[in-house]
Amino acid sequence: MSVGVWKPGGDAESRVVSPVLLDRFRQLANELSGAVDAGMLDAAELANENWVMTAGPTAWEAARALDSDTAISLVRLFTLLEEQVSGWEAGNKSPVISLVKILKERGDLEADLRKWIKSNTKNRYLPNGSAL
Repeated sequence: MSVGVWKPGGDAESRVVSPVLLDRFRQLANELSGAVDAGMLDAAELANENWVMTAGPTAWEAARALDSDTAISLVRLFTLLEEQVSGWEAGNKSPVISLVKILKERGDLEADLRKWIKSNTKNRYLPNGSAL
């Protein structure tokens, strides 16, 4: 007999962010006016989707299909979510890191966005992830 560890809701790292879920976050990002709170997540029916914050880079492959403006909006949303809403902490698995990587690959990561991220987070891994 073997003993394992039960993880409610499954392992976040094995889940993938679907295009439908990505679109729901995009809609919330488009409505954002500088601050985000748990009530906004409830209204958007996203309150239980905090697993995306620690899903890791492979979960964000669907984001490659987004245009750069949408990716930037999501970077801002996830930066603020982590900083302002309890339970949405991400550390070195933040979706911001994956989205920034996509923007870098396209040549669309501007210095102003990098500065904005740094000034709106306490997460030392943002915007580029771990040094190693």
